[in-house]
Amino acid sequence: MRSVYKLAALLPASLMLLAGCAKIDEDIQFVRLEETTYSFQYKDNEPQTVAIEASGQWQAEASVSWIEIVEQTAGGAVINVQDNIDATEMRGGKIIITCGQASETVYVYQLGNTYNEWTYRYPIQFDLGAVVSPNGRYIAGRIPELQEDNSYISRVIFIDTETGEWHEVAEIPNSLFAIEKPYAVTDQGQAFFLNTKGNDCVIIDLEGNITKVQAPEEYKYGGHVQCVSADGRLWGGYVSRPRSEGIQYMPALWTDGVAEVLPIPELNYHNQPHSTGILLRGMSHDGSVLYGSTWDNNDFGMVYWKKDASGKYQVDYVARDRIEEFKTEVNGKLITRVEVDGMTVQAQCTNISPNGKYIAGIYREEHGDVGNWVKYPGFLNTETGEVTTFPTHDGGGVTATDDGIGFITNGTVIPTSGAVVDIDNGVMLGSVEDWVYENYGIHVSFGYITYVCPNGTLKAQSKDLGPIVRTVTWIVSPSPKEN
Repeated sequence: MRSVYKLAALLPASLMLLAGCAKIDEDIQFVRLEETTYSFQYKDNEPQTVAIEASGQWQAEASVSWIEIVEQTAGGAVINVQDNIDATEMRGGKIIITCGQASETVYVYQLGNTYNEWTYRYPIQFDLGAVVSPNGRYIAGRIPELQEDNSYISRVIFIDTETGEWHEVAEIPNSLFAIEKPYAVTDQGQAFFLNTKGNDCVIIDLEGNITKVQAPEEYKYGGHVQCVSADGRLWGGYVSRPRSEGIQYMPALWTDGVAEVLPIPELNYHNQPHSTGILLRGMSHDGSVLYGSTWDNNDFGMVYWKKDASGKYQVDYVARDRIEEFKTEVNGKLITRVEVDGMTVQAQCTNISPNGKYIAGIYREEHGDVGNWVKYPGFLNTETGEVTTFPTHDGGGVTATDDGIGFITNGTVIPTSGAVVDIDNGVMLGSVEDWVYENYGIHVSFGYITYVCPNGTLKAQSKDLGPIVRTVTWIVSPSPKEN
């Protein structure tokens, strides 16, 4: 949520619009909105209130006929939309709020009629994106809300994809927990959020209960859960401690809430002693295959763990195909510089296919300075140990299905769209938009797919269509059964 001000010189009193809000300053006119973007389903919507503050009388006018201004009060405008049953495309319009010469724009979006087998959701209210449970049962996120004392609360929301219902399970003041980015949610109804107040992770369930993720005593900075198994018993992530007390970040696996620190390679991705450490990011549905990355300087080398016959996790790097050392003189001192070609990954948590056969990432060739490094999509087959790369494409691999369909981004710096590949045959299959339409029969906004559940539920990321560009989530899942 953001607050927006637009100021204008005061018009002569004879030209001022009559208003219901008190005039605050003789020389300044303004319009203030707590939220600038609102989204609606294609039908059966409840009215939403646009909270408005202004220096004087304000007016609201819709740019299109399907947006309805139901009521205007001293505190805001109540808006709704007409059903969009006859169209499959998402549509957009504006509401212009004016107070004298000051004005502000409210952006309104409404999904098209996607009810057949699949529902397309674009929960733009979740300012830091949404997460989907392993089998697609729940979507979770938070909506921040500014209070009268200028503090914030976080409204924690679960969307039940089987019923289509939104459940607000908690309103959490920032003075208690500073809830921000959602990490993961289980099919059993537990969501994991970053808590910046304690630099740790909290669990919020469907009943609104809040608990902190526990870490072993020596990792006093606590634990961060990044991923969960399908049965909800295993959580993967990392624990941390002061660097003066050892490697700062270590990968961890929680079983029924109890953490175990996992083994790591003896040296980091560049064959140097670990300093910052390794973070576990994602897991297969049964927890038999895990992946993560080193976090020393520009390492980001991809690490993966796989259970052996005895049930113990064996760890290794993914495809370090070239490791070369060079002696370089810097400020009169001879230092060793190491270049590596291999698979890398950063903070992405859903790069693994549900059964753990494929892990997506970025294959990086290091040559000289960082600006000369070459990056392109890569996919590890954990059963064969082989890596398939797409060197003619400048994006990165982001996830895969169990049957070998891979998803990549167009570009690696600030990706805005994506494409689809056949991993085993090394073939490009086309754009995300075309693939989704061919397989789901619906039109979606641009973006790149970040996960596909076994039931077909897919999660993707794209850019906000509003005035401020930000990354948002859209989701396609089986439609709730109509009564």
